[in-house]
This record gives sequence, C-alpha cells and structure tokens, in this order.
Amino acid sequence: MVPNAQKAIIGLGSSLGNRRFWLDWAVRKFALHPDIQFIRSSRAYRTPPMNGGKAKGWFLNGVVMFECTMEPNDLLALCRRLEDDASRRRGTFWGDRTLDLDILLYGNLQLNTPTLKIPHPALLTRPFVTMPLIEIGPNLTDPRSGKLIKQCAAPIGPRPVPIGIVAAPPKGL
Repeated sequence: MVPNAQKAIIGLGSSLGNRRFWLDWAVRKFALHPDIQFIRSSRAYRTPPMNGGKAKGWFLNGVVMFECTMEPNDLLALCRRLEDDASRRRGTFWGDRTLDLDILLYGNLQLNTPTLKIPHPALLTRPFVTMPLIEIGPNLTDPRSGKLIKQCAAPIGPRPVPIGIVAAPPKGL
C-alpha cells in the first residue's frame, strides 16, 4: 500500500458492443474498489480508430480521476482484470476492444518499466486523451516537463466529439 493516496487518472476506451455501457461499467467498478475514492469523470468522446490500427469501429473515450492507495502495478493489475471481465480480447495491435484502460497519470510519478510507463507515453499526442483530461483537470501538469497539460498537448489527429457524461458512481459511494 502507498502510505498516502495519489491522484490517479485512467483513460477509458471502447469500440465494441455497447460502448457507453462499458465506459460506465468501468467507472462504477473503480468507484466500488476499497482502495479508490472517485473524484470525477469526463464526458464521453466519439473518436475514429487510430491510423495504422486494425480497429474498424469508432471509439468512445473518456477519463476518470480518483484518489488511490494502491501501488501502480496493483492498479495496472486491476485495469487488466476489468478488461478481462469485459471480455477484452488481446492480440490485435490497436484493434477493436470492448474495454481499454490505460493509466495516464499517477500523482507526479515517472515510471518506465517493461510492463508500465507512467505518465502514459502517448499522453500528450492523442486528442481523445488530452481533451477529456483537460476537461476534468485544467490545471494538471505533465510530470515530465512540469508544464500544464493544456499548454503542451499536441493537437494531432481528428478532434473527438463530446457526446455525454461518463457515469459517476451512484450517490453514497
């Protein structure tokens, strides 16, 4: 356990099945975890598949922010379990998926291991990440540069279209 809670931000994505359901489901699952305190979630953004990928379906993307007392690798394991529970099939690079969860930020931590990189390596290069991230945390900084994310985010690729709020957990959580 981490002695002090860290602000963690997870990127959410889905291009298969009931995409909205999977984003909302993931937010609720995070909020129910005993080591997580929900703060806020972004709107869902409709985004075309990435160039060079094999996905055919349009994605819904968003982000969720929470306080977390888990170690980063334990949070990654939770993300993978949730993806598995959502019937995510791995193997196709940038392919369609029911649920994709990426740790974008974990406090000001900078980590570079074979299995986990924080901040996410593509954090500042994907509008479907930066737009919802800036929405929920306009004063968030990039731990690598110390600059505000909204100042260093590159507008690469098509702009996502906001289509509604990603679920907040039920009252009382």
